[in-house]
Amino acid sequence: MTNEAIEYRLRQQSLISEFGMYALNNRDFADLANEASRLAAEGVHSRLAKVLTYLPDENRFLVYAGVGWREGVVGHATIGGGLDSPAGYALHSCRPVIANHLQAEERFRTPAVLAEHGVDKAINVIIQGKGKAFGVLEADTSARSRVFDEDDAAFLQSLANVLASAHERGLTEEALERAVCEKDALLREKETLLDELNHRVKNNLQVVSNLLSIETSRLEDPVARQRFRVVRNRVTTLGRLHQHLYQSGQARDVEFGKYLQELCENLNEFYASEHSDVCIEADIEAAHADLDRAIPLALIVNELIANSAKHAFPEGQSGTVHVTLRRDAGHLIITVADNGRGMPCTAAQGDGRELIALLGERIDADVQTHTDNGMTVTVKVLEQALRTTDEALG
Repeated sequence: MTNEAIEYRLRQQSLISEFGMYALNNRDFADLANEASRLAAEGVHSRLAKVLTYLPDENRFLVYAGVGWREGVVGHATIGGGLDSPAGYALHSCRPVIANHLQAEERFRTPAVLAEHGVDKAINVIIQGKGKAFGVLEADTSARSRVFDEDDAAFLQSLANVLASAHERGLTEEALERAVCEKDALLREKETLLDELNHRVKNNLQVVSNLLSIETSRLEDPVARQRFRVVRNRVTTLGRLHQHLYQSGQARDVEFGKYLQELCENLNEFYASEHSDVCIEADIEAAHADLDRAIPLALIVNELIANSAKHAFPEGQSGTVHVTLRRDAGHLIITVADNGRGMPCTAAQGDGRELIALLGERIDADVQTHTDNGMTVTVKVLEQALRTTDEALG
């Protein structure tokens, strides 16, 4: 091989490397196809080159990109996709086609667009990734001194392979982007539905609370009236939790520390409206909880405060209920303590202790009661169990 021939082949290898780098940094298939056409023409010393994309419904090729063609060819002209054209022959035979004498060819006819440009020689290689071939890369010339060979076909095939890989990568990335967009849309729709559901639940709970309030005012039996108040407070606690959730815009995660602070403030207002001298003091640290655990915890605190208000301070006696929330060694610790006489030893109907036990079991909480200088109840739960999945991963 002469030095000139060696330089020629080395230049082809350099162009393949150049196109590979170009393809790594470019996702636009039109740009890639135009660059492949330019490098193909340069690499085999031809004045014309093009990328043809196959249109299966029409069994024709579209001149998708190219260099050297007269205006109006690229993006508009088509070539037959059957065995009667060089490109069609390459596509259906699945191998490169080298034609150095188109007028003398017996395998196929010279397409009109080639004849119009005086083309007498052509190389066609298929553009194919993992699936079916979807196009052809072609170099054309009319130079009498130029003869295409197998090495030229191998050079064009390398360019076509890079182009096919870049095309498949682009399709994969587009599919992933669509999947992500669809997933995001589904998540947004789900969050919207959950938000609407929480809003409706909150409204429905408010209606139930109002109905209970009306029925309570109609009752003459003080015991029955008290029982209705207990139920109404439970419903109100749930309603306020959903209100808190709805206003925060979160579908599952609750700022439980903030909510617990608001719960204590609202209960203070409630007991003031009931002409009670019970005062609730809150000392709350910031903490988050998922909705499934925030609801039982809120109900437990509500029941504990209600029990202290009812049993620790009888006959209008004044007193204080202290509510604290702390984070300690991987746990959340909620303490409800009063300075009254504490709960009676015998459980009374409706005092909430059974409900507290059931709710505690539901969230695997350790509930401890002490009766020294009043009653103190400590609810201890694992901090991780209360955190949302996103927080735990973050």
